[in-house]
Amino acid sequence: MRWLIFLSRVAFLCGLFMLLALCLLFTSWNEHEGFTSDIIMAGYGLAAVILPLTGLIYLILTVTNRKPTRLVPRWLMISNIIMLLIFLIFTFYFNDPYYHQR
Repeated sequence: MRWLIFLSRVAFLCGLFMLLALCLLFTSWNEHEGFTSDIIMAGYGLAAVILPLTGLIYLILTVTNRKPTRLVPRWLMISNIIMLLIFLIFTFYFNDPYYHQR
């Protein structure tokens, strides 16, 4: 199951890029438009695919009683789940068209 460790590491990197893209969304400290757009596309685009896939695989392994913590370090698994929750909150709560209405 080396592919799960690799997928978890890729998901962690995608989550870091997603957090960086969120920071760039709320602040404008970077003046280079091309670099900023690359970070935002890498952050949201890859996180939209990789983070839910990794979370689903963790869930399937837990339900089938295989214990993914034997294969993946606990800190990596917990950080991927937290980044998935942050991604879901941002996607479904802050992008809600009725969020900014009174």
